[in-house]
Amino acid sequence: MPFLKAVTRLEEALNQPQNEFIRDSVIQRFEFCIELAWKTSRKVMGTTTTAPKQIIREMAQNNLIESPEIWILAIDERNRSSHTYNEITAEEIYQFAKGFLPHLKGLSLKIKTFK
Repeated sequence: MPFLKAVTRLEEALNQPQNEFIRDSVIQRFEFCIELAWKTSRKVMGTTTTAPKQIIREMAQNNLIESPEIWILAIDERNRSSHTYNEITAEEIYQFAKGFLPHLKGLSLKIKTFK
C-alpha cells in the first residue's frame, strides 16, 4: 500500500543526520504522507467526500485517528510547504513532520486492520 510505504520512507529520512538535503527530503515525504493518509482513509472508509478536512473528521469518527485537530494542522502545514518556501518555514515544517510521525504510524496500523 503506497501510504504504508510513504510512512516508512519518511521515517527513514528522519533517521538521517539533518542537513538541507535531508530536510527538503523530509518535507517532500511529509507532503506525500499527508496526501496519501487522507486519500487512503477515504478509500478504506468508503466515503464519497473529497474535502481533506472533512475526511479528517470522518477518520476521527471511525477511530482511525484520535486527534483530528493535529491532523487538520498537518493539512495546513502541508499546504504551507507547497506554497511558501524559505529557510525558516522549511525548518518549522521539518520539525512538525518529525513530531507528527507517530500519528502517521498510528494511522498506518489502524488502516491495516480497519473493517
